[in-house]
Amino acid sequence: MLYPVHVDYEVLNGKSIIKIFGRDEKGNKTLFEDSNYEPYFYAIPEQDKIEETKKRIEKLEVEHNGEIVRIKRTEVVEKIDLNRKLKVLKIFCCLPRDVPLLKDNVRTTEGILHKREFDIPFAKRYCLDKQLNFFSPYKIENDKLEKQEGKSYEPKVAAFDIETYAPTFNAKENKIICIGIYNKDKKSVITWKPSNLKEAIVVKDEEEMLREFFKMIDEYDILISYNGDNFDMPFLKTRSEELKLKSPVLLTKTRANFKNCLHIDLYNIITKHLMAEVKTRTNKLDDIAKFFLGEGKTDIKLFEDNLGKDIWDSDEVSRIDDILKYNLQDCRITYLIGEKILPLEYRFSNLIGVSMYDTTRGGFSQLVESYLMREVVKKGIFIKNRPADNELEQRRRETYVGAYVYKPTPGLYNNIHVLDFKSLYPSILVSHNISPDTLDESGEIEVKIDGKIHKFTKKRKGFIVDVVANLIKRRAEIKKNLGKGVDEQALKTLANATYGYLGFFAARWYSRECAESITALGRKYITETIEKAGKGGFKVIYGDTDSLMVIGEIKEVKKFLEGINKGLPGIMELEYEGFYKSGIFVGSAAGGAKKRYALLDEKGNMEIKGFEFVRGDWSRIAKETQEKVLELALNGEKEKALKFVREVVKKIKKGEIEKDKLVINRQLTKRPEEYGLVGPHVKVAQALQRKGEKVGGRMIISYVITKNGKTISDKARWYEDAENYDPDYYINNQVIPAAIRILSVFGYSKEDLIGEQSNLAGF
Repeated sequence: MLYPVHVDYEVLNGKSIIKIFGRDEKGNKTLFEDSNYEPYFYAIPEQDKIEETKKRIEKLEVEHNGEIVRIKRTEVVEKIDLNRKLKVLKIFCCLPRDVPLLKDNVRTTEGILHKREFDIPFAKRYCLDKQLNFFSPYKIENDKLEKQEGKSYEPKVAAFDIETYAPTFNAKENKIICIGIYNKDKKSVITWKPSNLKEAIVVKDEEEMLREFFKMIDEYDILISYNGDNFDMPFLKTRSEELKLKSPVLLTKTRANFKNCLHIDLYNIITKHLMAEVKTRTNKLDDIAKFFLGEGKTDIKLFEDNLGKDIWDSDEVSRIDDILKYNLQDCRITYLIGEKILPLEYRFSNLIGVSMYDTTRGGFSQLVESYLMREVVKKGIFIKNRPADNELEQRRRETYVGAYVYKPTPGLYNNIHVLDFKSLYPSILVSHNISPDTLDESGEIEVKIDGKIHKFTKKRKGFIVDVVANLIKRRAEIKKNLGKGVDEQALKTLANATYGYLGFFAARWYSRECAESITALGRKYITETIEKAGKGGFKVIYGDTDSLMVIGEIKEVKKFLEGINKGLPGIMELEYEGFYKSGIFVGSAAGGAKKRYALLDEKGNMEIKGFEFVRGDWSRIAKETQEKVLELALNGEKEKALKFVREVVKKIKKGEIEKDKLVINRQLTKRPEEYGLVGPHVKVAQALQRKGEKVGGRMIISYVITKNGKTISDKARWYEDAENYDPDYYINNQVIPAAIRILSVFGYSKEDLIGEQSNLAGF
């Protein structure tokens, strides 16, 4: 039995060999090799000249580094190109590298119209053709894999972390002083100075420490880190090179992996798959651990004032043990975070047939694309080529109208019913047969958008429609039988992300017509439902994308719901989402603001949308003030809310607010040096770079606005370096704006909130 964990290939003696790494039924690491699988791509010939074109193709040759590269053989096969069945040439090559070498010569051969599927990596091509499911059981029979029923394998995982001698990124000179490794059965820290810790493995020097670590990791399937792609892995590679030590670290500009086990960086999962649900001050390990686990790193600050270097040089065993404990705790919390977030990634990998390494590093659009590629292979449909650079630029410039928003009249409302379209965009796609291959000028389904019309046929089912309908059906079955869980969540994510994928400029199956048709129909259904609710005697407070909020009697609301559902096509359905005893909707200069409201349910729980409380770029004092004001306002206590804000303002003026509540977080979207206009977070990022810190895109910068400087950007300091704060800034730019959004609904002004004056101070 084989449970695949990872697939790669090597070229040996002029032959490409697929290598499937995994475990057997006894838990031993095993390897299955397939030397019979051949690299290939397709070409579409003129249909009446197939045989003569085939002969021309078979004579092609190109020179590469003094070697003549030829086509191995060709076959005539049938494929579907969107909705047309064609006879095409399947062109087999001797080696994977021959595909990119030969593709252009094939395309320019007389009689060839197009080339297809030349840009799929060899190992991924194998997984697609074999419909491989990672972690599922396979029987090896006659040198072939046969899928078996049975429980999936749970990979053997450990977390690792390194600590370095000094707080610099100069790996050529800066030694690694210890390496921690942690899983549920083994906790070790390898070091080359004496230790009294029972978990410590003491070796003679750094070189032996690296050897020991590389030997230990071989027993695992997956090694997880936090930001290991950018720090730990490059450090391990460089230190190994400096010590002339053979290393299993595989490092390129885009990849950081191990030879005998997968390296998964949890930072990638957090920033690519979980940003919508992770609410933290920064993306640093300490904050992420506190969010998921309720605990963080140890209190020791190794990188402040060269503390770690001083401790290491002291040769005091008890102090050095503090570093080792720090290292082990980082490993421990990384492992525990992994336990919480990896199961969904395992399911994606299994469902999509893509290695965990790639699954965890791709965004949702990439996951959808990999799943679509897998599905079209089963259907005999061509995988579309990646867009060329000029096409990408054109797509970037294309825009279309998004969701409809029914703006509310600002105010406080009671007894609110929320109605929600179930999976609106996926259900529209399925119910209206919207897919790139159903776009048809003579189609029966018309979608009108700003004077233009897109038509879709009913005569054939779109392949994306079929894929999404199947995802929705499977999810419903799993939810019914097993309830919510990672299986249900994975299917839901893929179905919901497909609409966004169709409008993603880099998608193989990009279709602006499909994407804008789906949003246009979404606007149609929500506006029609709002109109019908108004005509039915309900007071409509708010509507946005796929939901509306009304005031009315529960019996009448349920009756209205039934009437709407009778008129909806296909699998579309309007659901009763819930009842809220009160809700506050705020305004803007132009009237009601979209997605900025707070609801209070019958149990006293608040649901907040669009306020600073749920955003990362406002200070905690602003968020906490706003949350309390919302709570009081929703309970009808507006005077108490006003008094509370005045008290906060007084404390800020007196310098009584602790620094932790004043930190502001902004995420970089590119490297600091690439910015034209330099805002506070960019200014701080540049200052960190000057101190030797490695700062890259997507990093969250945490800063405090101090009294030191003329402009806001000049006053910004990295939160650990801030020695005071600017009270005026936090009153006028944080707390008052956060509170006035709510209290202005009741007629209060900024002057009402500031109250009496006092002297300004800072910590």
